[in-house]
Amino acid sequence: MELCERVYQLPTRLPIPDEWWDLSMLEITIHGRGGQGVVVTSRILGTAALYDGVYAQDFPLYGAARRGAPVMAFVRIDDKPILLRGYIAKPDILMLLDESIIEVKDVFSDLPADCTIIINTTRRTEDFKDAHPEIKDLRVFCVDGTGIALEYLKKPIPNVVIIGFLIGITHLITIDAFKKAVRDELGKYPLDLIDKNIEGALKANELVTGAGVSAR
Repeated sequence: MELCERVYQLPTRLPIPDEWWDLSMLEITIHGRGGQGVVVTSRILGTAALYDGVYAQDFPLYGAARRGAPVMAFVRIDDKPILLRGYIAKPDILMLLDESIIEVKDVFSDLPADCTIIINTTRRTEDFKDAHPEIKDLRVFCVDGTGIALEYLKKPIPNVVIIGFLIGITHLITIDAFKKAVRDELGKYPLDLIDKNIEGALKANELVTGAGVSAR
């Protein structure tokens, strides 16, 4: 395993919409497979937090170096300097970019009681809660991120779409900061592809207030 890390530190503080979390450190764990943009997801969240004026830390944990292999990434966001290092065992937010990860990793055990889970899937929230009693009392949201990605990108790469969904639920970062971060982190790709990623993310964001969301 290889643990890499980058840290952002800014002195200003972001006014958090609706105080979704108290201003103690927020920790996010992202699971997926190689080629799905797990690491880019963490980098976009970290960069967006920087644009929003808070402290952030993001880093991946690599396993086997092959497409389709399980990959993890982590993000910490705080209004104070982040001194903690190492991977995150008890995340406030758990993001699953590929639901099949559940079959090979025990991702639901020992989660905090206030953890929010976002799963990229066509299945219902109830399906996961019935199969995994350990998450029956947690906030669980399901979204067909791959379906939206195929609609907008013509590719099954759902990471940016899922971030849009996350923003809709949590107001974790602002849309403006998110757009800037996407353009930064996807800057090597054609502008048209970047714009389509953002459009797909905004579509997922809109689903939060519509019938497309399954919540506990």
